[in-house]
Amino acid sequence: MSGSEQSDDGTEPKQELSIKPGMAGAVPATAPEDDPQKKRTDYNRLVRTARLANLLLEKVDFKILPDALGIKQSLLTRSLTPTTKVMSYGITDGTCVANVLWEVTFKYKNKNVVRCAASYIVSYDGIKECTEETVGVFLEHVGKVATYAYFRALYAHLDWSANLGSQPLPVLQLQPKL
Repeated sequence: MSGSEQSDDGTEPKQELSIKPGMAGAVPATAPEDDPQKKRTDYNRLVRTARLANLLLEKVDFKILPDALGIKQSLLTRSLTPTTKVMSYGITDGTCVANVLWEVTFKYKNKNVVRCAASYIVSYDGIKECTEETVGVFLEHVGKVATYAYFRALYAHLDWSANLGSQPLPVLQLQPKL
């Protein structure tokens, strides 16, 4: 019976398994890339060996509508959004680079009345024996934490300069899921 034929009862035929000598009782091994413990070990090694090489403020965009000045803070809805784009994984040269964009907006009745966006370029040296996935997780978490302190201070200064009086941005705590 070929693979496309059906058995007499109309069901798909059962496929036969062939066991090669020495394979009896063998359990398929998971690929090393799928092993959560290995991912955790690789990530922790990367955290220990990587060193911040550069952190550069690339661009700032701050906009405030005059409407924002007369609104009570309790009526505003704040949104904080980070975006990380890996520019280089550093697999060949040992330096990974990412662009981290932070944006905070305040809305009043579904209208943005305050917006502050800052783009940072962050790079780390000491990248070795890592997968792109591990470096990506590292930049997503460690790169964000490194840049957030600068963004938080920048926003506090702009908020003060514009006399907004908004609450300080929250303290950031990230735990990578490995």
